[in-house]
Amino acid sequence: MKCYIDAGNTRIKWQIGPKGKAKALAWSEKSQWLEQMSSSSGKKQTISKFVVATVSSESLRQWLAETLAENFANVPVQWLKSRARCCGVKLAYPEVSQFGVDRFCALVATRQRCPDQAVLVINAGTAITVDYIAPTGQHEGGIIMPSLAAMKAGLNALAPNLSDRREPHESGVGAQTAWLATNTADALQLGRQWMLVSALSQTINAMRAHAAPCSLAVVVGGGDAIAVQAMIDPAAHVVENLVLEGVKILARQRE
Repeated sequence: MKCYIDAGNTRIKWQIGPKGKAKALAWSEKSQWLEQMSSSSGKKQTISKFVVATVSSESLRQWLAETLAENFANVPVQWLKSRARCCGVKLAYPEVSQFGVDRFCALVATRQRCPDQAVLVINAGTAITVDYIAPTGQHEGGIIMPSLAAMKAGLNALAPNLSDRREPHESGVGAQTAWLATNTADALQLGRQWMLVSALSQTINAMRAHAAPCSLAVVVGGGDAIAVQAMIDPAAHVVENLVLEGVKILARQRE
C-alpha cells in the first residue's frame, strides 16, 4: 500500500492506503511519528511507496527524508511538485516552482470534486491561501494571508505589552459575536477575527461577481477549515484533509 503524506508548516498528516484513516501529528511531537506510523501500517513491509507533499522547512524536510531512508530503506519516496497542467488544472503562475505544492494538491482535489465549476479554494492552515479556478480548470491566481494564529504570534512579538495572556482557554475562530470588546484580550481576538472575516468575505464577493453568470462554489480545507467556514459562508463546503486528498490523486499520475 502507498502511504500519502501532507507535511505542512505546523503538522504532518498521513494516510496508509486509499481508504485508510488519516492521522496527524504536530511537528513538535515528531519523535513519536515513526511509532505511530508503524502502528498505522501494522508492518513496515506493507508500505510499497511514500508519496509526499511538503511545504515544511528545509530542516523538517531533511528530517523526514532521513527518517524514511533509515527506517524504510527499500521503499521508494515520491516528492510531489506543482505542475503547470495536471488533472484538469492549469496553473496561472509563470514560475510553477513558486506555487506551493499544498495549494496545488488542494486545487487538484477541488477540481475533481467540482468539475466544470467556478470554485474558490480556501486552505486554512498556518497561512491562509485563497485560489480561484474557472469552470475551464484555469487557475486565475490567488492570495495568501496570515491565519489567526500567525496574526496573534506576529503582534505578540512586535508589541509584547499587548500580549493577550488572558486567553488560556481561547475558544477560537467565530466564538466571539460582539462587535466591540471591553478588555484587551477580547479586543485582540475580535480584531483578528474581523480582519479575517473582512478579507475572506470581500474576496468571496469579488470572485462571485467575477464568475457571473456562473455560480461560485466555495471549498474550505486545512486545519482551521470548520472554524473559518462558520465565520464566512454557511454555504461553503468543508473538505477534511483536502491537501491529502490531492496527494492521493496525484499519486495515480505519471511522474
